Amino acid sequence: MDAKKSNTRDVILEVAAQLFAKQGYHGTTLNQIIEASGSPKGSLYYYFPSKEALATACVKLTQSRLQSKLQEQIMKFPKPEDFMQAFVLNMADVIDQFGTDKFVPFGFLAAAETSSVSDSLRDACQAAFAEWKDTLSNKLMETGISEDRAIEMAEVSVCLIEGAIIMSVVERSSRPMRRAAGHVPAIFRE
Repeated sequence: MDAKKSNTRDVILEVAAQLFAKQGYHGTTLNQIIEASGSPKGSLYYYFPSKEALATACVKLTQSRLQSKLQEQIMKFPKPEDFMQAFVLNMADVIDQFGTDKFVPFGFLAAAETSSVSDSLRDACQAAFAEWKDTLSNKLMETGISEDRAIEMAEVSVCLIEGAIIMSVVERSSRPMRRAAGHVPAIFRE
């Protein structure tokens, strides 16, 4: 794939992710994505044969970015409560810097609105959440925490963070993210 083709696909994907996050899956039309991306209609359909395929790609893009940020914090901080707190605070900093209009929350975009509409989107959401929880639970087990407890801690962490993301988007503030970050250490107490 040459750079121009890759760039067109990336632009469409970025614009779609932002519009889906801001307006919802059902509130965003393919024509809006075409117009906002400046891409020809044929390009959108070449890369994404359906709106569902585009939304699935957005879920995967968001999960990939989330995974990269999480791995970045894991490399910086050896203790789970420290890397998770840094991870959440990083999201709060992004909200402070760019606002919530361009913040693409994974659960808000995917799980709540689209998982009941499409099996493939639900599968993508489940895979994304599973990857996130697996990364956390595996890291926790490396520190000596039992598998059952590590899985529980990972799931509670994801729930706390996703809830804080949704509240931050609704309130247009990083405050819920920062408050959640303050409570992350409690999850990791034995």
